[in-house]
Amino acid sequence: MLDFCNGVKKRTAHTGKFGMSVRKDWRNKGIGRVLLETLLQWAENHPRIEKVFLEVFVTNEWAIHLYRQMGFVTEGRRVKQVQLHDGEYVDDLIMARFTNKEK
Repeated sequence: MLDFCNGVKKRTAHTGKFGMSVRKDWRNKGIGRVLLETLLQWAENHPRIEKVFLEVFVTNEWAIHLYRQMGFVTEGRRVKQVQLHDGEYVDDLIMARFTNKEK
């Protein structure tokens, strides 16, 4: 599944954040890539959306690899952003990609 939400205020309405999840037994079959390609195609054709961004655990190497292949770049890192059930912390990367719109 993939969900997307753009900014609710006029000043952030040109950006949108997505979250994606593929069930474990369906991973590494190209489903995430197809979901992401579909979102990016939609965003590039949407008159308002100029920037698509996401947050991902630094430990999720497969996802980070896919996002980089799809043109996303790291904009920031939030240290110890998430505390896992075992008490360990994980950093979060913020990654983004701009659409092809010219302003």
